[in-house]
This record gives sequence, structure tokens and C-alpha cells, in this order.
Amino acid sequence: MTTLLVAGLLGPATAAHAEPEGTAAPQHTSTITLITGDRVVVDDRGALVRVDGRPGMSFARYVKDDHQYVVPADAADALRQNRVDQRFFDVTALHEFGYTDDRADSIPVLGQGLRAATAVSKEDAAVRWGQRAAARDAGKLWLDGKSKLALDQSVPMVGAPGAWQAGFDGTGVTVAVLDSGYDQQHPELKDAVAVAKDFTPSGIQDDVGHGTHVAATVAGRSAKYSGVARGAKLAIGRVCATEYCQDSAIIAGMEWAAREVRAKVVNLSLGGAATDGTDPLSQKVNELTAETGALFVVAAGNNGDRRKVSAPAAADAALAVANLTKSGVVNETSSRGPRQDDFAVKPDIAAPGTDIVAARAAGTLPGNTVDGLHARLTGTSMASPHVAGAAAILAQRNPTWTAAELKAHLMATVKPVDDTPANVGTGLLDVDRAVKQPVRADTGSLSFGLVAFPHTGTLTRTITYHNAGDEPVSLALHHDLGADFTVPASVVVPARGSAPVEVVLDPRKGLGTFFGHIRATGTGVALTTAVGAYVQEERHTLLVRVTGRDGKPDNDPVVLVNMTTQESSLLFPDADGRGSARLPVADYAVLARISQHTTNYAWYTPVSATEVAGRVSLASDVALDIDARQGREVTVGLPGRNVVWNRDTELKVPVRAGRTTSVTGRIDGRTPLYSLPVGAPLPELTYSSALQGGQPRVSVAEGFPLNYFEDSGPLPAGEHTYDVAERGADVRGKLALVRQAGEVPLDVARAMQTEGAVAVLWAGPVPFGSGEPTAIPVIAVPEHHVAVTPARLALRVVASSPVAYNLFKQDKGALPAGTWQVRHSELAEVKARYHSAGADGFVTARNYPSVNGVVPFNFGTLDERVAAPVERTEYYSAGNGIGWFQEGFGAGTSWAALEPVVYAPGRRYERSHQKAVHSPRFGRPSVVSWSQGGGVDRAGDTITMRMSPFGGTGWVENWKLSGYGTVDLLRDGVAVGWADIRQGQFTAPERTGTYELVLDAVRHNAELSTRVRTNWKFSAATDGRLPLLEVDYALPVDLRNSWQAGVPMPARFTAARQAGAGQAAIRELKAYASFDDGTTWAPVKSLVPAGPAGGFVSLRVVAADTEGNSVDQTVLRAYRLKA
Repeated sequence: MTTLLVAGLLGPATAAHAEPEGTAAPQHTSTITLITGDRVVVDDRGALVRVDGRPGMSFARYVKDDHQYVVPADAADALRQNRVDQRFFDVTALHEFGYTDDRADSIPVLGQGLRAATAVSKEDAAVRWGQRAAARDAGKLWLDGKSKLALDQSVPMVGAPGAWQAGFDGTGVTVAVLDSGYDQQHPELKDAVAVAKDFTPSGIQDDVGHGTHVAATVAGRSAKYSGVARGAKLAIGRVCATEYCQDSAIIAGMEWAAREVRAKVVNLSLGGAATDGTDPLSQKVNELTAETGALFVVAAGNNGDRRKVSAPAAADAALAVANLTKSGVVNETSSRGPRQDDFAVKPDIAAPGTDIVAARAAGTLPGNTVDGLHARLTGTSMASPHVAGAAAILAQRNPTWTAAELKAHLMATVKPVDDTPANVGTGLLDVDRAVKQPVRADTGSLSFGLVAFPHTGTLTRTITYHNAGDEPVSLALHHDLGADFTVPASVVVPARGSAPVEVVLDPRKGLGTFFGHIRATGTGVALTTAVGAYVQEERHTLLVRVTGRDGKPDNDPVVLVNMTTQESSLLFPDADGRGSARLPVADYAVLARISQHTTNYAWYTPVSATEVAGRVSLASDVALDIDARQGREVTVGLPGRNVVWNRDTELKVPVRAGRTTSVTGRIDGRTPLYSLPVGAPLPELTYSSALQGGQPRVSVAEGFPLNYFEDSGPLPAGEHTYDVAERGADVRGKLALVRQAGEVPLDVARAMQTEGAVAVLWAGPVPFGSGEPTAIPVIAVPEHHVAVTPARLALRVVASSPVAYNLFKQDKGALPAGTWQVRHSELAEVKARYHSAGADGFVTARNYPSVNGVVPFNFGTLDERVAAPVERTEYYSAGNGIGWFQEGFGAGTSWAALEPVVYAPGRRYERSHQKAVHSPRFGRPSVVSWSQGGGVDRAGDTITMRMSPFGGTGWVENWKLSGYGTVDLLRDGVAVGWADIRQGQFTAPERTGTYELVLDAVRHNAELSTRVRTNWKFSAATDGRLPLLEVDYALPVDLRNSWQAGVPMPARFTAARQAGAGQAAIRELKAYASFDDGTTWAPVKSLVPAGPAGGFVSLRVVAADTEGNSVDQTVLRAYRLKA
């Protein structure tokens, strides 16, 4: 799996005997649930931060065409057999499409036949995936992805006026434009549109502007900005609600245009990812063209790179259009060919698409306005409608021609462009020549495509020229293809007849990519054919044979990385454990994780896992045996009687642009782990291991530890013996053994509670929780431990482990083997206090290791459920630059401490989570490139603010209880601007006067710090950190953030400038307390006055420094008073 790990969100500490060193905060993150139910976390750029996968699952991550993929091991078969769309695992695309969990609660899918979309609930995704994986005869499942919306000079440029003069302007031909709708009141379109239909929730009226512009380029009625086919009729289908267009809407629009409207030409100025033409949209183009004869004219895309022609322009039947400037040069943003994977010739033709002036929908395109009715746009989206209009003209001229004949003739009758077919196809559209020339070719391009190594003979392709005239035509043939190709010098095409021309490629003469044109010229005749071929370099077969520790074939995926090009790929072994790939001569890194399971899909608890790494030199065919039985066990020894709960590992090698390719996975302490070097040593390897251990919360008293389902409550603490019964028998007062079959634990627990069960023993894959607590405890048990139903189970239960270990280790250049013996002298000891901000309950504490401030490990999230409030001892790996982020949620609180803590080995620290008072914190400036850090800064005329309005010790933000409100910036009492309570930017060029930042933040779903009001006054004369004062509170509250009623409380209040803003003496600091939510206030001297039981204490602090900066902060219900 390929990784660029930026940051997990985890936390700071205070030291009892030393102050740990902190670094930076990560950017905002989003979670994406995959079709398998696994969750990946990405930053706001879509870069992978981490994988929160199903327990026991391993993952491969790799980069292809700058997109990051995360593939679970149990998807390997479906991908190898082409039963599932790889875009389900394309994290980059899923983020770009807006399929993050905060924006979509389901995954849109298209089934076999590419009909109407359905949706898979993300909550049920893991269960549904298991059902589908078992149903191997199911058809291919596609992601319902999204495509993106990609004339006074340009219309003459393509020869339209000459065609008009010859009497052809598209009259009688219908052109469908599938786009963002149209402006129904625009004078250039009102008389052109014959029918319209909306396939989105947005209505046919164009509020984007793209569709109106495109439609007018095809057939707009205007004296100055006329469309190409000004006599054609338009059928407008809205398939794009915004600049993004759902695949299912596009397909529905295509079917309507071709089948119902019977449009001769369909324009699609949109495109998705680059494909090989086998994607759903491209398949639909081919299907509808064959069925109805409609010609689909499609924008090639605006990526600008090689092999990036997008779907559905990649379809065989589509006429893919590149973008030329008005000077006849290809625009730098126009997507280049050849087609992905098979190297077929794409794009097909070019047309002007740069600075195109056409109709503007009212209220749209404010930055591109020419006048009230027109806008100027650039892109292949603008080039495509020129060709669609030309196709309508040619269809009027030749009403019986098929889509293939229209496409071929438009491609052949172009004006030559001095560029390769990979950029411009055959050349610049010339509809004037197309309607007048009697000689035509049966194809516009010859694609030799991928010519695989070894090369043993020649290949032949044929062009057939047709002559509709009454006299024979002699054509001279010229080409720029080079010595690898043989083309006749001339051909005679008989009157009313045809003549074939054979083009021969000899791949033995040279390797590489070949593109060029064959130009046939004669009296009044000029025809162009684009030719392309990729003669593959020397390649050899890497055969991999995989055997599990049970001696049976294994089909876990194998990651291969070309160490020369740094390109990565996945190899999927078949059911016999054999997989092969034809690869260029190079050294390859081989990474894999061989997981042994009791059944094919019980991934949550593998019997064993074997991690594989090595290097293979491929100069001839190579067979590589990966036999997990040869692996050496890797063990961990913890002090005392503690056990390992979870073990996350990652094998990775670097690839280009700072990214990595890796294999990651998680197993629990019950699962033996082995390492297996293969081939030659791999010095580029980094092996990371993150472990968590302590006393298990629930275990069989005389044997193995068990796991609770994540939404489960606990059994009573202590040692208890329970009777066991299978579901369906009498389960009253017993543990109900449920052999899971595609169900949801929440529903099963509710049903078993009704039947009187004490708890559920869940034997089978465990899906993620929904956040709703189960009715009775649900305990995951490995299937092989209950193959025979036990009569009774003796369980040992603790509310929380009194000791916890969070460990991290990296090995460079080799896999570990043997025992990692952990010693207390190597660790930092932390007295950790988990405070309750509301009701008592479980807190999920999550730790992320980092190295030198950067999280190097995209799976290393060590989760533990801790019964809060509690105080306990925690041990952390320390030294060698290792630091720890932490986050947590539950027990009426949630936090994310966004600075890693770097501990020293052998030292002791103290750390409190969610201890009162929860008040605004600025944090520290960032010291790593991927983080903005916190604080208030000036840079030129801009003041930037980032804070946590309800923070605790350090830079802490309460996610779920983060509240709402506003921040206002004023200068000398005059408003400058306002922002969200967490971050914002203000334009503030004046550097004199007194600035005020005023925060008013509320959170109704919390018992403490229900409202925080703060007024900062400060100077903003210089760039850098600004001198705002931060208030800190040291209160001796207990773990429930309470103090004894009727007893004055010793408290310490301090104020200092935010970190990085320099220092100044505090000349004044006053504190006040209130017992009636701020109605009345009493001054605080050395003690906070005593208050009544059952109430809350609110605090106010006013402070100023010697340079005139001040703060006035009020926190309502800062802590509670207990009887």
C-alpha cells in the first residue's frame, strides 16, 4: 500500500518530573468508508492519513496515475476476476467525488447492465461486502462515480461558413447536449431547443453556465456568435447538477437522447478519469452507438498529461476532441493520448476550445463575462461542441451515414496540424472539406496499440478509400511514421468504388511509442489517417507462487515496486496461489502479508500472519516461491503478566514525490506473526510495528483473550462462569452463541436481550459499529475456538486495564525476527487521568506514533476503551524521535490533542485528559510542513486565527462537543470581519490602533464550559505571532471535574502571551467566581469561595501585560460542586 502519511490526531501531556516536548498539528481530516466497510482517513487535499480497517485485515496501498489506492486483502479476488470496479478503492477519486462520510452516508453503485444507481449504506457496508464476496456469481459492481464539466473566430476556423454557403447548416438534424441545462430565456437558444429533460434534482434552468455556453456553440442563433450548426435543433438533457455529474445521471441522459429523442449527434462536454474504454460510461457509448446509430462527440479532458484521455471519450465509438488555441496550437491543458493501457489512438480530432465566446446563462460565470449575454471559456468542453455541430452538418449532407462513417469522414478531412496524433488526433476539424469532398476513408485512425514483447513478426492494418465520384482518383500517400512502417507510395481509387491500402509495422526494427499521420492527396482531395503503436520494451514474466502456513495455496495480493521507475502495482494470485505479471527489466521490491484464516471471509481473527519482503532482479523469466511455512516467528515480551492486545504493522518502500508503497495490517495478541525474507535484501524497506498491551478487558479465565464489539457495554467486572447456548436454544441467563451470517450486532443483541441472554458471543466477521450502544454486551470470539459449542465459559473481566503499553519500533532494511523484549527502562511512564466531562462511561483512547513530528505509519492507531473516570499507569516507547499523538471520545467528551508528545526513556510524566477548565487555547506554531499549527498571526495585510475554543491542557480541540458561535475582529471599536470559532482570516492592512478579537462560543450538549466569552485586546503592528494573552487554570478538581461543596478551593490562574509571541510582564490579573451562571460575581483571592452542593462554578479572569495587551475571559460552568 502506497503511503504519504501526514498526521494522526493525538495528544500532549504535562510532566510530573519533566515537560515533554511537543510539535505540530495536522490539517482537517475526513473519513471515507470503503465498499468493504473499512475506513480511511484523508486530509483536506485527499492525501491518505491512515487506514482504520477491519481487525485482522491487511491492506495494500499503491499509487497509480497520481491516485492513491487502498485495497483490502479480501478484495483481491474480486479485482483479479474483474467483478468489482477498482474506483471503490481509489481514495483520491472518492474524496474528489465528495463521498466522504460527512457528506454521504451511503456508497452509490451501478450493477450489471449499468442501469439506475442503487446505494450501499456505509453502516452496513462490511456485512454487504461479506455477502457479495460469498456470492461469486454476482455481476460486476461499478462505482457510480462523477465526471467533471470540462465564436466569432472559432466557427470560421473549422470551415462552417463554407458549409453554410453550400447549403448545409444542420437543418433537420437533432443534436443532444447533455450538460448543466440551459438558460431558457436566452435569445440565442429559445428558438433552437426542441425538447429538454432534467436528470438531476436541480431543474433544467442552467445555474452553472457551462451547458448554455456549449449548447450555443453547437447551434446558437446569433448574428455575431453563431453556433456551428445554426439550423440544427437541440435536445437539452441536464445531467450535471453542479460542475460534477453523476455517472447514473449521464447514463440516463444518454439513453434518453439516443433512444427516445433519436438524436443523430450527442455532445458530452464532460469527462471522468482516464480509462481504457471499458468503464461504464464508455461501454454505454459503444452500446448506444451500435443500437441507435447516434454519434457521441466527447471532450477529451483537461488534464494535460499523456495517456489521460477521459471517459467516455475513451470509448471506441466516441469521437474524442482535443482543444486547440485559435493559432492552431494544442492547448497545454488538453488531455493527451494514447488511450490508457492499450495505447489506442486517442484523441480523434481537434477543434478550437480556447477563449471561446458563446452564450452566458443569466447570473453565471461572473469571472468570464464578455457582456450580459456572453462569456469566454476555455477547455475541451468548448472544442467538443464545434465538432458536434460539424457532425450535424455532415449528417444533413449524408442522412443515411452511420455514426462510424460520420466519425471517420470528419477525422479524415481535417486541416493538418504540426503535432502528434497523441495530442491532436488527425488534426483540425474542417467541415467545409467534409461536406464537399467525394473521396473518403473508412477509418480515421489505425491503432496498432500495444505490441507485446517478444516481437516475432509483422502486423498489418488496412485503410479502405471510397470514391463517390464518376472518375477514378489517384492518391499519393505520404507518412512520417519512420522505418518501422511500410506504406505504399500511391493508390488509385476507382469511380464509384473502393481501394484498400495495407500499412505494415515491423516491431523488430525499434522499441517505444510511434505516432504519425498518413496523408493521401490528389486533385481536390486530402485525407488524413492517424497511426499509433507502442512496441513494448523487453519484458519477462515474474511468476509468484504463494503457499500459506497450512501448506495450501494462498491468494493474498502481492505488491510489486519497480525500483527504477518507482511505479507500483498489485499482483493477484489465483485460487491455486499462482500469479504472474509481464514486467520490464528492473529490480522489484516484493511486499506481501499472508494471512491464514479459518474461513475465506473471517478476516477479523486470522490464525496467523506472515509478512514478506525482498528484492527480485528481473532480467529473464523468474519464479518466486513465497512459502509462509518458512517464516520465523516475531514475538513481543511485555513485563509482568500483560499481553499484547493489538499489533499494527507496515512494510513500505519509497516511491516518487515523497510517497511510499506499503502493505499494512492489524492483528490481535492471539495471532502469531511471522516474517519471511524472499529474494535478495531490500535496503529501502522500512518496517514499522505499533503495539498495544496490558490486561485484556475480557478473556477466558484459563485461556485466550476476547474482544468486545466497539459499541458493546461491559460484563460485570471479576471472574464469572456462564452457561453457553446456541442461538435458537434456550439462552435465558446464558451467553448466546451466534454464528454470524450477514447480520448487524445491534439487531442481534436486541433480539437476544428479548430472549433473556446475558451477552452475545459473536463468532464471525465483526463489522464496524454505528455509535449506538448494544442492548447487551457483544463479545467477539474466534470461530475455531467455538467450533464445538462449549457448555460453559469462565470469563475474567476488568473495567479497564490498570496498566497499558503503547509501543512503536522501526526496522530499516530488513524484516525483524525473534523476540522484541520490552523493558521498562526503555519506556516513559505516564500517570494518566481520564476525567469525565459528563456521565461516567467508556472513553475510546487512540494513540498514533510519530517520528520527528511526522506520523510515518498509516495504520498505527492503537485504540483502547477506558472506563472513565479513571487514573492508571501507561507506558510509551520513547527516544529516537518517537512521539505520540492522542485523541479520544466518550464519557460526555471528545478530544484531539494536536501536538505529538516526545517522551524521554526512563522518565515519569503526568497527563490529564479533559480536566477542567475547558477554555480557548491557541497552541503552538507548526514546525512541520504539513501543519498550519494554531494561534493568531499577521502576514502582510492578513490576520489569521486558529484556536480550540474548548481546549484543555495543551492544544486540544473537542470535536463532538466543539460547539458553535462567532469570532469578531475589531479595530478601535470598528468591525473588521468575523469568522468561525475555530479558524478564520481577516483583511486588516492598518497596523496602528487597538485590535480586539471577540469570541463567543456555546455548546449545549456539554455539562461543563457551556459558554465561553473572551475579549482579547492587542497590537498588530508587526508580522508574525501577535501578542494575545492566553489564560491557564490550575484547579485541584477530581476525576469528575468536581470540588467539594462548602469548601473554598485553592486555585491558580495565570496569563501569558501565546507561544511564539515573545514575552512581557503581566501587570494585572484578577479572577472572579459565580454560582448563578454569571448573574453575580465574587472576587477570588487565594481561594475560590465555597459554593452549594449540586451546582456549578463559573470563572472570569481579567489580565493585562505591561505593553497594553489584555484579555477578559468568562467560562460558564467551569466545574461542578459535589456534596
